[in-house]
Amino acid sequence: MVVWDKVCQPKILGGLGLRKTEAVKLAFHTKLAWKVLWRTEGSWTSIMKHKYLKSQGLLKSKIQSLHSPVWKSVLKSRDLLRKGIRWSVGKGDRIMFWWDNWCDSTNLWN
Repeated sequence: MVVWDKVCQPKILGGLGLRKTEAVKLAFHTKLAWKVLWRTEGSWTSIMKHKYLKSQGLLKSKIQSLHSPVWKSVLKSRDLLRKGIRWSVGKGDRIMFWWDNWCDSTNLWN
């Protein structure tokens, strides 16, 4: 029987230095979520936005049974994505003062 916790330890600690597949999968899906959220151009992000995000943004979208397994995983990765999101006001042209979440997870309009 393989003890993955030992195999995935750094080489200096006696492991093989492999990464756990769950961590790699979460990182990959979080990167896809980031690309959708920040409107990066690409065929995958365009298709996903057109198919799943017609009336709401990524952070507000709910998981539905009809969604593809990859899209469900992308939506499940949002908690990790939220931990790393920071505001950069810049010119302010993409900020929606009343509707963006400034404090916790609520906007000022409610």
